[in-house]
Amino acid sequence: METIMFKVEDGTKARLKRLGRMSTVLRGQVEKLLAGKSDEETAYAKAAGLCGIFSGPTNASITRDHRKKYAPKGPH
Repeated sequence: METIMFKVEDGTKARLKRLGRMSTVLRGQVEKLLAGKSDEETAYAKAAGLCGIFSGPTNASITRDHRKKYAPKGPH
């Protein structure tokens, strides 16, 4: 085993100690990071099934219809 030291915000150590198994939690997260794995609870992971299923303009704010609805009419 190797020891790795790093700085964290004040109070982080106490919060981790309240979890109980601080070393196990940190070790597991570092291993996930190095393995390139991410938590399945990310917003992207939850919405991955929706990615690419919608059709339409890539940026609705610049379409002609959008500009007609919301752009100022007449001089500023």
